[in-house]
Amino acid sequence: MLHLRLANMRQVEGLQDPPSADGSLPAIVVRAQEDARCRQALARLGYAQVRSEYLRHKRARKETFASLGREALWPTTDFVRDWLKEERRRMFIRARWPFIMAMLVTIVAGLAFVAVAAILS
Repeated sequence: MLHLRLANMRQVEGLQDPPSADGSLPAIVVRAQEDARCRQALARLGYAQVRSEYLRHKRARKETFASLGREALWPTTDFVRDWLKEERRRMFIRARWPFIMAMLVTIVAGLAFVAVAAILS
């Protein structure tokens, strides 16, 4: 009980435990670094290639995405599926603004044409 109380007080005070003697990072940090490397590798492959590889792996019912094996990365197919969802959403958001602007310009041009036609008639 006292140990938990001291651990909670360290968290409240913002103090950290001393780093481990062997110099290794905590597992959560290692996992976050590996996820970041996987995301970068997937981005280098590109959305279309990752999607086709993902579908091939899904049809074969594989749990690991072996297409990044040459980079010593083996993300799960769930991780790749989540990356594909995020990437699709990011592509949609990136394309939305130019589409809205083009639509707005088209509407304004149509209104200007109608106004000029009304003035000339």
